[in-house]
Amino acid sequence: MVVFSHRTFRWSLTRKRMLWGLGGAAAFWALAMIGSGYGVWASKKIMSFSRLQKETQEQQDQLRSSLDQAQALDAEVVALRKQLTELLKLLDPKANANLTTPAGPSSTAPVPPGTQERLARLRQDLDRTSKQAEAVRARMEPVVRAWSFTPSIPPTAGYMSSSYGVRLSPFSRANEAEDGILGYHSGIDISNALDTPVQATANGEVLEAGWMDRYGWGVRISHSQDKETLYGHLNHLEVHSGQQVTRGQILGTMGRSGHATGIHLHYEVRLNGKPVDPQPYLRLQRQWLRAISRQS
Repeated sequence: MVVFSHRTFRWSLTRKRMLWGLGGAAAFWALAMIGSGYGVWASKKIMSFSRLQKETQEQQDQLRSSLDQAQALDAEVVALRKQLTELLKLLDPKANANLTTPAGPSSTAPVPPGTQERLARLRQDLDRTSKQAEAVRARMEPVVRAWSFTPSIPPTAGYMSSSYGVRLSPFSRANEAEDGILGYHSGIDISNALDTPVQATANGEVLEAGWMDRYGWGVRISHSQDKETLYGHLNHLEVHSGQQVTRGQILGTMGRSGHATGIHLHYEVRLNGKPVDPQPYLRLQRQWLRAISRQS
C-alpha cells in the first residue's frame, strides 16, 4: 500500500506542468522549423519579375514567328502569282492575266524555249505554297484570336500562398462571400516583395481601377464578353478606368491594401461574372505554343 503525501502530490502536479511546458515548447519549435523550411522552399520558388517578363516575351516571340511564317508564305504566293501572270502574258499578250484561264502559245510572238516547263513548275509551286499558307492560317488564326483575349500568363512573380477554393479564412469577412473559420477563396494569392510589378494577363479594357473595398487598391479588366480578371491588394496603380491594355502591360505593384494579412496579389479569373480556378490559365500560353510546335 502506497500513501501519497501532500508534498508528493505537489511534485506530481509540478512535473506534469513541466512536461506540458516542454511538450508545448517542442511543438512550437517543430512548427517554427516547418515554417522556416517552407520559407526557404518558397524563396527558392520565387521567380523574379524580370525573368517572368523575359519568359512571356519569348513566348510572344514564338507566336509572332509562327505568324511571320504565314505572312512569308503569303508573300511567296503573291510573288509566284506575279511570275505566273508574266509568263502567261509572254505566252499570249492578248490573254487576260487570270490564273484560272489556260493560255495557249501566241501566234505573234516567239516563245522562249522551256517556257511551258517553267509555267508548269510555277503552277505546281503556287499550288503547294497556297496550300501551306492556308494550313498555317487555319492553324494560327483561332490560336491568335483566343490568345490575345484569354488570360494565359502569370500575373506576377512569386509563390502561391493561397489557392482557389475552400480555405481557413484569416478574416470572418475576408474577400470572400462566407463568414466563419472556413471561407471560399475566389482566386489565388501570389506572395512576393512589396511593389513587385503586376501585369495584365491578356488584352482588354480596364473596367475598374481604384479602391475596391475588401480588395483594397485593385484593377478589373474585361477581356471579352464572358472573361474578366481582377487584381487586388495593390500598393500602386499604373492604369485608369476605360484604358485599353495589352498582355504584359504593368497594371500596378503588389501591396497589402484592403483585407490582407500580408503582402500579396489576389488574382481572379471570372467567367460570366463568376470566379473560376485561375491555375489552369497560368500556363495556357505555353500549352498553346507546344500544340503549335507539334503541328508544325
